Amino acid sequence: RPSYDGRWLVYAKARYGQFTIWHHEADLWMMDLESGEHRPMTRANSDDTDSFHNWSTNSRWMVFSSRRDDGLFTRPYFCHIDANGQETKPFMLPQQNPRRFYLERFLSFNVPDFVTAPVNFDNETASRLIVSDEREPMGVIEL
Repeated sequence: RPSYDGRWLVYAKARYGQFTIWHHEADLWMMDLESGEHRPMTRANSDDTDSFHNWSTNSRWMVFSSRRDDGLFTRPYFCHIDANGQETKPFMLPQQNPRRFYLERFLSFNVPDFVTAPVNFDNETASRLIVSDEREPMGVIEL
């Protein structure tokens, strides 16, 4: 995905295929769209899968999915990207109870993204539509 300012392109690279989240050797790479040079994002990458990613709207932060913790579940990691395209060491968002939030839940954050406004989700409507025999649009709840 290109950064919002058009300066950088980050992509996941694996030995073969296109669904990199299943490739333990997958790493993130960055291309300078001005010079055409590209390089592995060494500070962000781990020994396990580092894959799907998204940019913040100011092109200075990136969130990506990684299996670095246990090799099974993808969790969101964040890193800062400076004006020269250098990334910082990635980190997880602090939680009130990190063990419970990240390790005791069987959740994968496959395609993490940034949001610029609260997301309202109606669990009851979604549950009814999921089990319904008919396909109905859920829609988006406006604030």
